[in-house]
Amino acid sequence: MTNIREATWEQLGHDVTGARSMETVLQKSGLDYEVEKRPVQLESGVVVPNRFATVRKTDGHVYDIVSDRYSVVQNREAFEFIDHIADRVEFLKAGETASGMVWVIAAMEEVDVLGDRFRTHVILRNGFAGNTKITAAIIPLRVVCQNQFNHAFREATNQVRVLHVGDVQSKMREAQELLQLQAGVIETLQKNAERYATTPLPKGYEEEALDRLFPVNEDTNAYAAHRNQEARSAFLEAYNQDDNTEFRGTAWGMINAYSDFITHREPTGKSDTRFENRFIRNTFRPVTTPDVLQTLVRVA
Repeated sequence: MTNIREATWEQLGHDVTGARSMETVLQKSGLDYEVEKRPVQLESGVVVPNRFATVRKTDGHVYDIVSDRYSVVQNREAFEFIDHIADRVEFLKAGETASGMVWVIAAMEEVDVLGDRFRTHVILRNGFAGNTKITAAIIPLRVVCQNQFNHAFREATNQVRVLHVGDVQSKMREAQELLQLQAGVIETLQKNAERYATTPLPKGYEEEALDRLFPVNEDTNAYAAHRNQEARSAFLEAYNQDDNTEFRGTAWGMINAYSDFITHREPTGKSDTRFENRFIRNTFRPVTTPDVLQTLVRVA
């Protein structure tokens, strides 16, 4: 199993490069529609109390059934705060998943970390289901291999919930909070890179780590054993890449390899949404548990 080293969003959504405002981004990607709440009515004609459908006006597509307390936030309302820092971002992609999550990606600052080039990205999320929060996530992307580093550090958050959808002053504050979040993520990335790059691993520890992360023993069923063997091979492929040579034998080398592996690992199954699911998982859900991180950075 060979990992394809490209950003998890590379094959998704619409190209919006060249856009200089959120309104243009939404127009180029077809996300400039509006959604409204409509009463839910049974076939008998009875209206269900306190329940509404969120419906796209252009084609009647139903997203979810919500309560009367749910407020629809249009895409332009959710995202236009980014226009206040438009000179700091480069819009790249925008799209909507099968589950109805709307997303926009913009590239931000590029920084040097231990001789590696990282470029931070902001990924904005909106939706019209009751459980979708308006969110902005800062994702450092290692340029040479396009792996995402949002999952490696427990002590720093990379997400902020977007709360202000009203006046201009509120939107300006949202934009400044996002820049502060970006600065915090970069600082944490640099601090941990320096720390873990000088943390040597016990000799031969790589195999021990693989045994913990992807066990294959007499208690492992055939399917799990096959998947874990593939995972071990893919992890070692990432670990032994030329761009990780300088860091092999250190905790940072293991973190680099795991980040590369988990970002680019081929999705299981044949679902039409498997690549969307990988993108969402790597972007908005922490995929490194404390136990995994402890395994990766174990000291001699």
